[in-house]
Amino acid sequence: MNISFRQLQVFLAVYEAGSFTVAANGLHISQSAASKMVAELENQLGMPLFERTTRTVVPNDAAREFFEFAQDVTATMATAKRSITELITLERGKVSVAASPLMHYGLLAGPIASYRQRYPGIDFEIHECSTDETLDRVRSGVVDIGFCATDSEISGLEATVAIEDAMYAIVDDAHPLARRRSIRAAELLPYNYISLRDSYSIRRTLDQIFARTPLRFENHIEVGSLTAALGFARQGAGFLIVPGYAADIAQQWGMRRIAISDLASFRHRISLIRRRTTRLSVAARHWLAVLPQSFPLLK
Repeated sequence: MNISFRQLQVFLAVYEAGSFTVAANGLHISQSAASKMVAELENQLGMPLFERTTRTVVPNDAAREFFEFAQDVTATMATAKRSITELITLERGKVSVAASPLMHYGLLAGPIASYRQRYPGIDFEIHECSTDETLDRVRSGVVDIGFCATDSEISGLEATVAIEDAMYAIVDDAHPLARRRSIRAAELLPYNYISLRDSYSIRRTLDQIFARTPLRFENHIEVGSLTAALGFARQGAGFLIVPGYAADIAQQWGMRRIAISDLASFRHRISLIRRRTTRLSVAARHWLAVLPQSFPLLK
């Protein structure tokens, strides 16, 4: 077989768009050129990859099987191209990082800012994502590195624990518990609970914790971002439970953090995520090498 990199790019674009026209427009080629390249790829593989109708292009089982391999190749080639164009002296380069907005704010802004002070030629491309989006972007090669909490092994990805955080209750300054430094979790039961949706790793960690205890909190307000949850808590709408880095931010924003004594042994683990088989660019590898200065667990 003599499959070209361009054929793989077109295949992935058609697979994700479900349309030759949309894929071709995104790649700045003609629809006929896109169709021809996919047809050539199918001939080399010896089987069709899409069910075509006058209006739709639907991937078949062969396409779904081939998709992950095509992603691996294109992600590796994209990283190789970027690495070649960088100077070993780190006078230029780029690192792309995915994490939640508050992880960038509370955990990564400092290490990135200090790194750029030393290496101003290295640019950072920041992707603000949920846990699932972070994993997807690392897997597909869109970003070099991700930070998120994951409780299981993920195919094709390597996860290394960078942070282990205790969980804290967050309340506004006027809350009846605001002057307490430590409480038991059951003392929170009479109050309104602000929770995240289960697409967020903090919610998953809390669900695992509560599964091991008799505690059952009713979700009075359920939100789709930690920023929104903190906003509701700040306005006195209820309490939420967050890991240490988010509790620090809450304090900066005028709220109170309270240790939860009977949950002290539970930890929210945030991992550095990277592709298992991809060699990172020069800049990304160098940033990883100095990260243990900020996150000692990575040593």
